[in-house]
Amino acid sequence: MLTILGISESAKVAVGIFLVHLISLTLLVGSAIWYLATHGLDNLSLNFQLPVKGGSVANALFFGFSAAMLGISGFESSANFVEEQDRGVFPKTLRNMWIVVSFFNPVIAFLAIAALPMVEVGQHTETLLSHLGTTTGGRWLGMLISVDAVAVLSGAVLTSFVGVSGLMKRMTLDRILPQFFLKENKAKSNYLILITFFLLCASVLFITNGQLGPLSGCIPFRFWR
Repeated sequence: MLTILGISESAKVAVGIFLVHLISLTLLVGSAIWYLATHGLDNLSLNFQLPVKGGSVANALFFGFSAAMLGISGFESSANFVEEQDRGVFPKTLRNMWIVVSFFNPVIAFLAIAALPMVEVGQHTETLLSHLGTTTGGRWLGMLISVDAVAVLSGAVLTSFVGVSGLMKRMTLDRILPQFFLKENKAKSNYLILITFFLLCASVLFITNGQLGPLSGCIPFRFWR
């Protein structure tokens, strides 16, 4: 509805979400470190005594690295608007994202293993970070992480609609797609493109019955494409 009404992305809003995200993750890391400092590393020792999944450390590292790479998203967002960016901006966006990801992803993964029993990790795969925040900092931190996740994902959904609208419009102008996709409303948005993309996303949701496992399995197809 927002994109059909002509609302696009705002750089100021994106920066605001990014800063809140960094603050939330920093609080989570600090809370987990404080928790380990006061409770010790007994849980970490117990977790490392468990059998290694994959049969060996090498296999475990390979599968973990592969899953982590599939879980890192957002790098394609800047590429959607590369033609609208000033010269030299695109490499900076990639650099900034890599810096953040290279620090927070491995640190949070280690802290989760150190602070949580592995059985709890398996029970809270869908809300692991909020559970980690609740365990180490209290309910307020868990709620903050949940709200932050909703804000980040909402921004990502808006980015996807804006990006797909530009992509399909360009393909339609190149006569790859039917010309009726070029129809615009009073807000100058290509509403048929947006509705088609929404129906496609909704069909995937209904086919998978809303289960996160099959839905996350769609990510590898994006890379195969």
